[in-house]
Parts: sequence; structure tokens; C-alpha cells
Amino acid sequence: MVDIGTLSRIINAARAIQEAAEKVEQNQEDCEDMKGHVALVTTQLERLKNNGPLMMDTTVSPAVAAFDKILPEAQELVKECQVKRNIIHLLCTAGTLSKKLRRMNKRIMDRTMILMCAMIGRLECQRPTQEQVGHEQPPAAPDGDMSNQQPISIVNEIVGVADRIKETAKMVRRNKDKCLEIDERAGIVSAFLTQLENTDVIKDPALSAKLKKIVNTFQHAYELVTGCQEWKNLFMIWPGQLSKELHKVLDQMVLDLDGITEISIRYTKGRLQK
Repeated sequence: MVDIGTLSRIINAARAIQEAAEKVEQNQEDCEDMKGHVALVTTQLERLKNNGPLMMDTTVSPAVAAFDKILPEAQELVKECQVKRNIIHLLCTAGTLSKKLRRMNKRIMDRTMILMCAMIGRLECQRPTQEQVGHEQPPAAPDGDMSNQQPISIVNEIVGVADRIKETAKMVRRNKDKCLEIDERAGIVSAFLTQLENTDVIKDPALSAKLKKIVNTFQHAYELVTGCQEWKNLFMIWPGQLSKELHKVLDQMVLDLDGITEISIRYTKGRLQK
């Protein structure tokens, strides 16, 4: 079980990686990606510092503890990129380090997505009872109230796009690994969001904008995966461009969840303070 000391150690490791990534001598792009990924991790961990019950939750705690192992490994990789090498040694190490950094970046983003899903799910389970909010009963919704219908409609749209991604990813001819990874992430996010449909957080007015952002990301992902089905398409003019776009959209799928996490935490705190 993670305690405040362990959490602080993980946060310090994350900050050290961000600082080290600014002083590398090679593989700058991969290290810059890691800096951004670790910054997202730090944001989630900082949110846990003032929420002891959430930090100690049996679902959230293991997701946090995973970073206690991953981040030191990531820090060592970034340190390797800080070493000054001659041109021959640089050429020999750049490719190997790039592969290691990209694998690590994927691990970090995968674990971050798991952590955010755990936090959002447990926050909703922690929502205050009527006793905690002073026995106040919520006002009855007026007839025809549609306050939660728009978010639910958007979630259904997300699920629909995720289904199209899944079908399309089966038929790609190139960038297959990235396309299957997009399919996996889209499936996790869409399945998780459907669980919010019967919770109070679905009524938050700010949720629709965050969900629409996810729709846009998913639609872009679908277009990119579709582009991997045919050999002849616009991206063939720049062979590496499609791969880069796939990489960006993979990261964006996780980044978009941060907005949902923020709303869940704000909503839960607001209810407890009433």
C-alpha cells in the first residue's frame, strides 16, 4: 500500500526526470516526449497528496506503486542521454537509446491511463452520502430535464468511433503495431466512459466539452488508422508523417482523460464542501 513517503519519492523522481530531460545531449525528441508524459503523471500524483483515502484505495494504490519502479528506470535512460559522446559513439547509441526511450514512454502512458481510470472510478465511489452533505436531498429534476442526456449521447458517439477503429485496425497494411495500440486504448477509454453514464458526475456542465475533445481525438485516430489500410494515400508523400501522427494521437488519447479526472476531483470536493 502506498503511503505519503512513497508518494513523495515518486513525485521527486518525476520532477528529476523533467529537469534531466532539459539537459540531454542526444535523443532530444524522445526525452522531450518523456518530459511531457512525466509531467502528466506528476499532475495526477499531486492530486493524490491531499486525498488520503483515494491514495490508499486498493485500486488506486497499486497503480501509483507501479511508478515507483518505472520512473527510476526512466530516469536512468534520460541520464544516458546526458552523456557527451563523440560522433561515432553517438551514431552507435542513438538508435538503441531511442528504442528504449520509446518503449519506456509507452509504459509510462499506459500506466498513467490506468491510474487516471482508477482515480475517476474510485472518486465516484467516494461521492458523499446524504449524511455527509447535511441530509440535503437534491431537487427533483423537472419534467423533460435533459441535463445528462447530452454527455450520454457524446459517450455513445465515442463508443461508436471506437468500434469503427477496431474494425478498421484489423485490415491495416502498415503501422500495424501502432494501429492495434490505438484500438486497445480506444477500447479501454470508451469502456470506462460508459461506466460514468449512471453516475452523478455525468451531470457536470463542464463534462460535455471534455467528452467532445475525446470525440475529436477518436475521429482523428480513425482517419489515421484508415490511412494505414491503403498503400496509396496522401501520407505516402511523406512516409514518416503518418507514423508521427499515429504517435501523437496515442498520447492525446491519454491526455484527454486528464480533463475527466479534473472534473471528477472538483465535483467530489464540491459535494463534500456543501
